[in-house]
Amino acid sequence: MAGPSRPWMIYGAYGFTGRLVAEEAVRRGHRPVLAGRDSARLGQVAERHGLRAIAFSLEDGERARVHLSGMACVLNAAGPFAETGPALIVACLDTATHYADLSGEFHHLRWVEALDEKAKRAGIVLLTGAGFGVTYGDCLARRAVDLLPDATHLRLSVAAANAQTTPAVRRTVMEVLARGGYAVEAGQIERRALAHETWRIGALPFAAAPLGELAALRRTTGVANIVVGRPIPARAARIVRALSPLIQGALGLGAIRRFLGRDRPAPPLPAPAGGWRSSLWAQAHNARGDRVALRLDTGEGYAATAEAALANIEALLTRDAIAGAMTPGLAFGAGLLPALAHVTIAEI
Repeated sequence: MAGPSRPWMIYGAYGFTGRLVAEEAVRRGHRPVLAGRDSARLGQVAERHGLRAIAFSLEDGERARVHLSGMACVLNAAGPFAETGPALIVACLDTATHYADLSGEFHHLRWVEALDEKAKRAGIVLLTGAGFGVTYGDCLARRAVDLLPDATHLRLSVAAANAQTTPAVRRTVMEVLARGGYAVEAGQIERRALAHETWRIGALPFAAAPLGELAALRRTTGVANIVVGRPIPARAARIVRALSPLIQGALGLGAIRRFLGRDRPAPPLPAPAGGWRSSLWAQAHNARGDRVALRLDTGEGYAATAEAALANIEALLTRDAIAGAMTPGLAFGAGLLPALAHVTIAEI
């Protein structure tokens, strides 16, 4: 793809996911500006790719605005996004810079959604969920509902195969679980116990989880009843559901969240036989009992995140007429799916 007329930026470019995104950007012919708060770590990544680097902290709003001025877009790869997103979004609103992030955090997606009018007035897009789960799940669900426009129920099952778990992801999981489970019922987001619903796809057991995809699908599809989940053994799901209030209470203590999410080294896992395989299923039905079920398969989750990020950035930089707070499926629809590499989709 030809580069945009103005440069764009990756913030958090020296983190595990940020490095993958930078590599994917260069591979696709982009020359993004790399940014983050640690100048030494940032410089190492920039030197490896021959890219420009700018070090600044998000706590310094004035410097953030100065460095974002003139940028077409900034991609936030520094999680947890509930911590890094607000300051960067404020700077983007002030400088009329498109914003995107890789968040899969339920509460962050809802917070960004509430900024829709501000984004429209600024003439920019606040694109949250440009990583693996929300991008692939949002767009796959959009295709399912395109096939069944009067769907009343939608279920998304996400089985990511990740070679590694990062400290930022662990901290995010703790923060999300501390606030309990959710579902969309009669068009409204309702509180529920963690793992409040269970199901199977073949031999793989799933339980409802408060994933960011839930917030995304509510806006993208408009379906009245939605649940999303991740794989978890049935017995473990029963325990989580029964202990949900205790889990929320314990994780509500900052000291416990910090202990469980502390920066511990996590060596990469060996690739399974046949390679990494991540899968998502979108299943919808209407009041008459008509059903649509789609399955999407791709590779390792973090590699898929980098591919999704660039597909979203490229789509964003070539669309001048949209503005507001959006998710990938809302902004680009199921039409984004062909831009995602290493993806197969089947109706089941």
